[in-house]
Amino acid sequence: MLITADWVVPVASPPIRDGAILVRGAHIAAVGPAEELKRTAGDTDIQEYPGCIAMPGLVNAHTHLALSCLKGHIPPQPFTEWIKWIPIAWRALDGDDIAASISYGASRCIMSGTTVVGDIAYGPESISIAADAGLGGAFFWELLGVRAAAVEQKLYDADFPSDPPAMCSSRVRCGLSPHATYTSGPDLIRALHVRAIAQECSFAIHLAESYAEVQLLRDGTGPLADLAARLAHGFEAPGVSATMYLAELDALENAVLVHCTQTHAADMPVIARRSAGAVLCPRSNAYLHNGAPPAWRLAGARVRLALGTDSLASNDDLNLFEEARALRRLEPRFSAQRLVEMMTSEGATVLGLNNQFGTLEPGRQGDIAVYRIPPGNAPYEGLLGHAGRHTIEAVLSAGIWRVLHGAPAFSISPIERAAHLAGQKAALAIAFETRAL
Repeated sequence: MLITADWVVPVASPPIRDGAILVRGAHIAAVGPAEELKRTAGDTDIQEYPGCIAMPGLVNAHTHLALSCLKGHIPPQPFTEWIKWIPIAWRALDGDDIAASISYGASRCIMSGTTVVGDIAYGPESISIAADAGLGGAFFWELLGVRAAAVEQKLYDADFPSDPPAMCSSRVRCGLSPHATYTSGPDLIRALHVRAIAQECSFAIHLAESYAEVQLLRDGTGPLADLAARLAHGFEAPGVSATMYLAELDALENAVLVHCTQTHAADMPVIARRSAGAVLCPRSNAYLHNGAPPAWRLAGARVRLALGTDSLASNDDLNLFEEARALRRLEPRFSAQRLVEMMTSEGATVLGLNNQFGTLEPGRQGDIAVYRIPPGNAPYEGLLGHAGRHTIEAVLSAGIWRVLHGAPAFSISPIERAAHLAGQKAALAIAFETRAL
């Protein structure tokens, strides 16, 4: 199949006016000028997209697809108040509700051009449901509030692969996450990191997200102290930053650090040197009153940067281009090209998936997003200004069309209906608890 567009943006190389992408099976075979590939591609189906820009499928490097049904049910509020509602809502959901929520979130991702996620998962259902929708990515089994001695049993109960590299497909990387410093004790963080290294899988942690976390790590006080006392077994305030705490636990190497909103300047070179990189979620940070990530300073320290939407419990949508636009409003010095790289090649690198995703190159996965963009000579600026859910024209992942003519190539109504019903159950639980307070 040959896909042509007014512009093709490979990311790994300069944009191509009147470009084309040749896809054979599930992978990209060639990228170049349309006229050249038409001559050399042989007898193949041609899909033409005039008035459009084609680019790699987006990499949403931090999601909680399982929380998608909570959209609109927990309003914006300070993080330490918001987090109290998550377990209340979660306990109201059964397995079918969670599956519906994952499916809804996955469909929202695909419908805005995302084909790769860094998802916080609780079992293999996240991978299989996301794959059905067309998503690949890194899926991090999350543990919190358990002792290190229970890790083996907990992961067994959650069907974590015994040999992640062998049991995960070329589109999927399995990983582990101890959630955060205030919900996971030092032994649990260490144990999961050691296991991730030993099993050659990914490791992610929410880090330096709020000032309350800074306060807790500094002196053991603040609004997260009670939560840490209940869940972070063995925690004692280290008196250092979140980054240095992770380093002291020998759990910083190759870690995917999510949020980093309260990162100290002195920590940034350490993050750049030792971690996999940072995932910035500026709209979620604003929703939860956590402030803005120090994105420009992180970039200046050569920290690898990715973008994530976080969950629909703390964001309005899963449209990654809206995240990029929010970051540019916070930091106008970022070029459109750099922001697109954060959503593609750099995001894939942070997740350890850059050999498969993030660029349009021969051998990469056949993941392509096509947007209707007004004509112009600056494709990166065109994308940043106009790309997103409302301008999506087509999405291909693993060589299969997921979106055509701006509409899903699968039935969306049953997914939305099931997610709505799950959300109503969560909303009733929240309302009941509110009345009881």
